Amino acid sequence: PISASDVAEAVHMNKAAFSRFFKRIHRTTFTNYLNEIRVGYACKMLLIENNMKITHICYESGFNNLSNFNRQFKLIKGMTPSEFTKKHAVRSQGQK
Repeated sequence: PISASDVAEAVHMNKAAFSRFFKRIHRTTFTNYLNEIRVGYACKMLLIENNMKITHICYESGFNNLSNFNRQFKLIKGMTPSEFTKKHAVRSQGQK
């Protein structure tokens, strides 16, 4: 688990100042940015680890529950993790 408060403390800023600074630089909130990083890692795991369950990837990528993982994944990628896996499995089979 990582929070904006933890990061703000690590860089010696209060949480409000850190949040304003982060949003001005990255044009998104710290939480959204962190979710994008975690979903990106989950995508990598889905592509590399063919036999790993989505539930395991959810927790490995830093999400605390499956429903939030699925919601964030769909919000960021426009598809569910299983749709992502199927789509890329079809592509890799077509390239052989």
